[in-house]
Amino acid sequence: MEARLSQKERELVAVGASVAAGCVPCTQYHVNAVQAAGAATDEITRAVNAADRVKARAKEMMVRVANQALGLAAEAEPSCCADPSDRMTALVSIAAAVAANCPSLLPQHVEAGRTVGIREDEIHLVIRIAQMVRAKATETTDEAATAIAPGTAPAAARAEARSCCGA
Repeated sequence: MEARLSQKERELVAVGASVAAGCVPCTQYHVNAVQAAGAATDEITRAVNAADRVKARAKEMMVRVANQALGLAAEAEPSCCADPSDRMTALVSIAAAVAANCPSLLPQHVEAGRTVGIREDEIHLVIRIAQMVRAKATETTDEAATAIAPGTAPAAARAEARSCCGA
């Protein structure tokens, strides 16, 4: 079965992924596109807020990991943000977890999505949309970095990151 998300749903997912990826041009583009697709301001705001909650939770997790690596006392694990109140919030939350590069949150959001009836083909589509947004956000950042520091090569940086991260 092929995923059948409306253009409005796809763009709301892309707005959430753009916010979570921290990509200004992506966010501007997709907010305009979702408005053109007929989304109301409150629908867009809900998508933005859902993505912001996922991104904030991902940041909290990373601070906790760094503090643990430093041997600092860990605060109690905050509760997850994977409590979708509706289908659209669940779709956006899945996309935001991908775009925020948070593999720890992704399974929780996928499972929460399944509980509100999101099908596997829809999950796959949302992940692909988020991956495309994340790739564009990375490309935009790499272009800005190259403009600031000419001669830097994104491919070399990725290779260096793999070696430093034990991958």
